[in-house]
Amino acid sequence: KESETPIFQFESSKEIQVEHDSRATATLETETEFSRDARALREKALKQADEALKGKGKSSGDEKLYKGIHGYTDYKAGFRREQTVASEKAGGAHGPLRASAHIRVSARFDYQPDICKDYKETGYCGYGDSCKFMHDRGDYKSGWQLEKDWEEAEKARKRNLALGVDDVDDGGADPGEEDDEDSLPFACFICRQPFVDPVVTKCKHYFCEHCALKVPHLYQSMVLEHNRFTVCGFKMALFLKEEKTLNH
Repeated sequence: KESETPIFQFESSKEIQVEHDSRATATLETETEFSRDARALREKALKQADEALKGKGKSSGDEKLYKGIHGYTDYKAGFRREQTVASEKAGGAHGPLRASAHIRVSARFDYQPDICKDYKETGYCGYGDSCKFMHDRGDYKSGWQLEKDWEEAEKARKRNLALGVDDVDDGGADPGEEDDEDSLPFACFICRQPFVDPVVTKCKHYFCEHCALKVPHLYQSMVLEHNRFTVCGFKMALFLKEEKTLNH
């Protein structure tokens, strides 16, 4: 005969498992207990007054018992709605409001610069030294602006790598590069003539505008060799912009 003993048996402890509840059932114990706070005392006083009006609070022998300064019977309570906790709750008649026992703490981070807008834009503030904001005319960037600049720089770097152009920072020149008029060319490298509407490429070479536009079609000329500049060996990338330095 087969045994009737169950293969698997489980008995619950009938206790709430609170080990991994992320403190969802935690209670705040820093405030006064609800049974002894100002609201509880006010509710007790109103209850005693209501019983006295209905004749339920009289003791045996009709003896008079002092119940404290808040224990007086208000015989006009039936005509005034304010003698209820619901109407007094926001009026502050019985102390501060009760704090929530189950509380979730929320934090707010204030990243406002607190810079005087008038002084930053105009250099003058009517409050003078009594202004509570900082008087500073410097330029600052927010986090999203810094991220935007970084993304644009990354896109430019990837584009240069795809075109085979060296990754040179556009923000500053090389330390050995002299930025003076003597380093500027005196003639176009293609036509060997004085510049006419000069333009500059990304690799800092100067050409006439009409000569630079013809370059992609002159594969058999001496200017290009295997689609690269013979001047510097950069891969041909026709990023042109108007050059105003050579016009003066």
